[in-house]
Amino acid sequence: MTVLTVDAPVRKDVIGKVVAVVVLLGVWQVAGSAFLPDYLPTPAGVLTELVPTLTSAAFLTALGETVVAVVLGLVLGCVPGTAAGLLIGRVTWLRQLTTPYISGLYAMPMLAIVPMATIWFGYDDTTRVIVIALSAFLPCAVSTADGARSLPANLGDVARVLNVPRGRFVLDFVLPSALPFAVAGLHIAVGRALVGAAAVEFLANIDGLGTFILTSARSFAQNQAFVGVAVLALLGVLARAGTERLIRRVAPWQQTHQD
Repeated sequence: MTVLTVDAPVRKDVIGKVVAVVVLLGVWQVAGSAFLPDYLPTPAGVLTELVPTLTSAAFLTALGETVVAVVLGLVLGCVPGTAAGLLIGRVTWLRQLTTPYISGLYAMPMLAIVPMATIWFGYDDTTRVIVIALSAFLPCAVSTADGARSLPANLGDVARVLNVPRGRFVLDFVLPSALPFAVAGLHIAVGRALVGAAAVEFLANIDGLGTFILTSARSFAQNQAFVGVAVLALLGVLARAGTERLIRRVAPWQQTHQD
């Protein structure tokens, strides 16, 4: 019979986190009940509205719209972004030509382009997908380019001496070097995609989770709005956990190094 044991430091860490959450929720509840207006959210109010909100047709429709758009935008952004990163990292003249523009766009908040995007593409799902795709493209391109460029020069010399074909060189040398960086770029892209989706929905009034939160807040249904915020945060946590699991699967040495 196998007995599962938990290390003391891990157990203390879990207990500490639980205690911190309980204290935070307790302070929030007391402060909300004693000092804040009745229409502001409280833990008890959010808990009361949790099931009705999660099972409502309006919420489920909004959640589906956002999730589908985020998944589509990630595919349209990460696939070409990773390919572009490989090229930028290995082709010197292309890197010199594109780096200033990609770095500038990467540093710019995607929120800034939403008003222009709505004028160019309209107030519909096309704008949301384009903003999400651009939000995902940039971190994938930047991170993958760093990985492709990090290939040790002596490996390139060995490949030339052995007369390794270019295709085999990319598959056997460049891709293994860039893979952890590409997955790390995906890690960042998921978070930026969720932020981009919410920003477009807020500003362009496109049906989705962001619009549900905004409408509920403006209707003084603050507890329902906070349920939407919590679900949006949960999507980010799940996406982060999923990408970390992907890193452990495809590049365990990178995860070990990070830990």
